[in-house]
Amino acid sequence: MKKVAIAVALLMSVAGFAQAEQAQSGPRFVLGGALSLDTSNFVDELDDDLSGPGVDVDEGDSFPIGVDLYAGLGFMEASSVRIGYRKFGQQSADVTFAGLGKVEAELDADGVYAAVDLMFPISDTFYLGATVGMQSWDVELDAGGSRDSEDGSDLFYGVRGKFLFSEKNGALTLSLNRYAFDLPGTDLEYVPVAVGVEFFL
Repeated sequence: MKKVAIAVALLMSVAGFAQAEQAQSGPRFVLGGALSLDTSNFVDELDDDLSGPGVDVDEGDSFPIGVDLYAGLGFMEASSVRIGYRKFGQQSADVTFAGLGKVEAELDADGVYAAVDLMFPISDTFYLGATVGMQSWDVELDAGGSRDSEDGSDLFYGVRGKFLFSEKNGALTLSLNRYAFDLPGTDLEYVPVAVGVEFFL
């Protein structure tokens, strides 16, 4: 609850700052999306949980590509307040039990979020900055047909770059974020590297 209150206070203060900026430059809506390579500590955490003689945990064959879709309000040319939907790339592991065979474990996570990007100019067309936000997540684990799910909300943060194009009406985005989901008995972490496009309307 404390983390939610901190995030809401931060978003409200930045939104107030954005409104002051827009009084001078006019409102701009932001629409965007990105694809990401979502690496996580899922296999390591599963290996720790199942550690013991005769148990072997290996990374599965899935290629964890995630999707991020969002809309928001832009200010100061490249900064933004946005809300969106995040689908994390599927994580998988092969768990082998000596003499009993192999079980495939698959982890899926998604949810909605609110975030603030504060960007600073490095050149006329390149901006670099930081992101902080609150991710509301749902996580589902499927292990050999047995399913379990959890949900919650946690802060995330990262760095973000934007290359402006089309007379500063759009941008190519590059980002690196860290997500840590507080699950019972473990902390699931994602560190996605994402490339995307956004437009200022």
